[in-house]
Amino acid sequence: MEYIALIRGTPCVPVGFFLDSLLVSAGETLYVVSGNEARPTLRARPGNWFWHGTGGCNGVFVHEYGEPPTGIYMSEDLRRFKRISTNNAIDPLSRHFHYITFDYSGGMLVVTLGDGNVVRVAISDDCGFSWRPLYKGPWQFAPVLVERDRWIFGFDSGIVRGGIGIYDTEKGEWNFTFLKADKYRYAQFTSITKFGDYYVGSLGLPVAVMVSRDLLRWYPLYVNHSATRYNHLVNAVVGGNEVYVTTGKELLTFNLMDVKEAFKKKILLMPYRAYLDRARGLIYMLKRLPVLLKLRN
Repeated sequence: MEYIALIRGTPCVPVGFFLDSLLVSAGETLYVVSGNEARPTLRARPGNWFWHGTGGCNGVFVHEYGEPPTGIYMSEDLRRFKRISTNNAIDPLSRHFHYITFDYSGGMLVVTLGDGNVVRVAISDDCGFSWRPLYKGPWQFAPVLVERDRWIFGFDSGIVRGGIGIYDTEKGEWNFTFLKADKYRYAQFTSITKFGDYYVGSLGLPVAVMVSRDLLRWYPLYVNHSATRYNHLVNAVVGGNEVYVTTGKELLTFNLMDVKEAFKKKILLMPYRAYLDRARGLIYMLKRLPVLLKLRN
């Protein structure tokens, strides 16, 4: 409650807490909130905004979202930000970045990209100045959770109903689990985090917060059944003994007892074989084969 300031602009998105300050994107402007003061520090292209941020390389990175080209910006002091890359520099077919995070154990920046493109995940080992594709394929992701020797990706796709992608950083291998939500065409992740021994995931459509022990079966903590459109603003973060969730209109809190009680409810997200969706994925890649071959060269 110490970081309270009046900020105008839509959408209003908490980007992260870095260097004892809160970064908030409101409209096209990124603000640094310290105490009760909100200082504008960076502007996106007209109509765009900033979605996620991460620490790393003795600085802070944020990514722009919206119409291309969208940028990745880096700052060492939250006063001056420098654009170090764009989504089109990584994949000319991509529309924008979806997520950015940092693997401290490997010293690696990780980004996810969409939409309608081939390079879905890219990595950088020089603080974002150069990038190489990690995953080129049909499945699209938004959030990334770095966990010991693996990275966990939440699906955000218009081809497959939903799912989880896991990249083994030691073996360099991918594993995909396809998940579907009962009565919903898509289950699009907006965040994934860890709360003790449990995973907490949020969906933009359906608007929901879920918990899982194994990343295979997800049980509902909260579901907004009236929501009909994808909500970018649903985000779950862990603080102390509670999980805090923002939806753009609400601030929700859950404790360990709430999480345990959720497993008594009906499963919200469960595995499925995805035969038809896998075929759609193959067709998707065949249509983009010339671009894929060019990227390999």
